[in-house]
Amino acid sequence: MQLLSLNFLMQTIAGIWRPTEWRSSGAKLLYNVFTIFILFLIYFLMLSQFMDSVLVVDNIDDFATNSLMFVSMIAVCCKATVIVVRRNAIINLVEVLLKEPYKPRDADEVAIQTKFDEFIRSWSRKYLILATSSVTSVTIGSLLNVMHGYLPYKVWLPYDSSTSPTFWITSIQQIITVIFATIINVGTETLVFGFILQTCAQIEIFQNRLEKLVIYKTTKYAEHSFASSNKKKATISEYVCHHLSIYNYAKTLNSIFNPIFFVQFCGSIIVLCTSVYYIAGHITDSESATLLVFTICMFVQIYVYCWSGNEVMLKSVKVADIIYHLDWPLLSVSEKKDLLIIMIRSRIPIQFTSSFLITLSHQSYSNLLKTSYSAFNLLQQS
Repeated sequence: MQLLSLNFLMQTIAGIWRPTEWRSSGAKLLYNVFTIFILFLIYFLMLSQFMDSVLVVDNIDDFATNSLMFVSMIAVCCKATVIVVRRNAIINLVEVLLKEPYKPRDADEVAIQTKFDEFIRSWSRKYLILATSSVTSVTIGSLLNVMHGYLPYKVWLPYDSSTSPTFWITSIQQIITVIFATIINVGTETLVFGFILQTCAQIEIFQNRLEKLVIYKTTKYAEHSFASSNKKKATISEYVCHHLSIYNYAKTLNSIFNPIFFVQFCGSIIVLCTSVYYIAGHITDSESATLLVFTICMFVQIYVYCWSGNEVMLKSVKVADIIYHLDWPLLSVSEKKDLLIIMIRSRIPIQFTSSFLITLSHQSYSNLLKTSYSAFNLLQQS
């Protein structure tokens, strides 16, 4: 699976994506056991934090710090579950991009695809570095807690964790769980980011093909040139189908990762307002530095979704402008009608939505920050 190879590699390391090229039944069984173990760890930490918030926490500061990790773990559980449960749908999505009409046909289209692949890989690495710095600071803080005789994270446990063996086992389990949760976060977010930007790549490839086709058809050497470069005579009606298939790809992509969008947006509002609230009240505490890095990661985390969704919206609407500036009045009446169909369809942009509430865009990101700030003011007043 060459497409988005770095992103799938991170998922494999995190334990939620078995490589598709593995054929050995023994290797598959071992990795499935590893996946179940990872899912157990993250769900156990999430549930134990929930029980601690319900049964133990009795003040707003403890609730603020607990909710940060608890909400983040809910998002991680959602992402891991979606990747594992919808594995076949994700594989089909990749296979679709490797077939016609999505597969690049000439050097220009290969260059477009390569440009987007390199951009996705570059930003995946940068985001990985940012997340690594965050989890490193969190891990250092956790180790300091352990050295002082406290568990890395406040949880409610159905057993006594104060004795030596269980204390160290639980501490190690929590630290390992958070490390794997970070890898799941980075892997899933960059994977979704990559799939969304593949929509932009397909739109640019489509525009490139359409421009060439119109040029070929409006020159006296059109038939010869087009036949020599594509081995067959294409019609604009085929490009109408290609344009619609891009919309179908985006619709399938949105249906697969829709739960992640919803949980991420809802969780981000809670995490952002509570982290800023805690930092504002404990500006001199050493823990505030760790929360500051965590908050910056959260800002970037949700911005990745909104920026990529906004890019798809802009490029999908721009198709009509590209067609308008082509020399298409010289085409036949039927071909003009085909182009008009594409122009009319492109008036409705491709949108990725978080349930029915939020559309991934710059405007949604701005609204998220405003909502978080309003919630922060409410916490301060209370």
